[in-house]
Amino acid sequence: MSETGLMHRLPVSTPTLYPATTTNVYIIADQGEALIIDGGYENPAAAKEIIDYVTKLGNPKVTGILLTHYHQDHSPGAKALADFYQCPIACHALEKEAVEKQISPYTVQITYQEGDMITVGSKQLQVLHTPGHTRGHLSLWLETEKLLVTGDNIVAEGTTWIGPPDGDLTDYLQTLHRFLELKPALIAPGHGEWVHDTMAKIEFFIQRRLEREQQVLRLLAEQPRNAAELVQAIYAGQVHPSVLWVAERTVLGHLEKLMRENKIAKTEDGSYRTV
Repeated sequence: MSETGLMHRLPVSTPTLYPATTTNVYIIADQGEALIIDGGYENPAAAKEIIDYVTKLGNPKVTGILLTHYHQDHSPGAKALADFYQCPIACHALEKEAVEKQISPYTVQITYQEGDMITVGSKQLQVLHTPGHTRGHLSLWLETEKLLVTGDNIVAEGTTWIGPPDGDLTDYLQTLHRFLELKPALIAPGHGEWVHDTMAKIEFFIQRRLEREQQVLRLLAEQPRNAAELVQAIYAGQVHPSVLWVAERTVLGHLEKLMRENKIAKTEDGSYRTV
């Protein structure tokens, strides 16, 4: 399904996190060339769906597969696509090792960094290093369309988990503010439908993180609590059991940020208290 005539969104079935059941694979095609963005999970049916869609676009030459980040619902599907199209797999330099664990025995042949440009036909995509969800997370900016491909830094439904081992809330908030500065007309999210109310969506994600941070501080001001007690106080009955581990990682992400900012301290028994 195309939104711009250039960028096509294929939601492919993946074992991702509730409430999502699919991961978006994007194809940008112009003047006989195409770039695939993300590969989904290692799923032969999904790979066939993507290949069939490219064929319907006139079978442009696929010049590469760019992975926004290494997570298993985004990267291992690149193997079948790279094999079929005999094209390179690319990611940010900081994701290379993690991606290669997901795509073994394939390897990353191209690494991108902030400011790099990718040419597809007559179009230029600007590479943005947008850490937060992972350290080497990439987004793409198509200036001519004011189109922002966000990977998992923005999703259409629910929110994105940010926390250990390699998520960082300080980085994430900086990334979201950068998205605001771009003023995108359209967001292509990692999961879910195209986002048209772009500024409202970005502001929502910022406010949700700040509200959660204040909630953590209020709970710790009441009494010292450990991470498990915070998760129980915040999320009990609010999240699906299958994603409770995500809630735990998110709380740990907030605790790490607040510790760095010297707003809380860790006690000898493993609890946290306000400073």
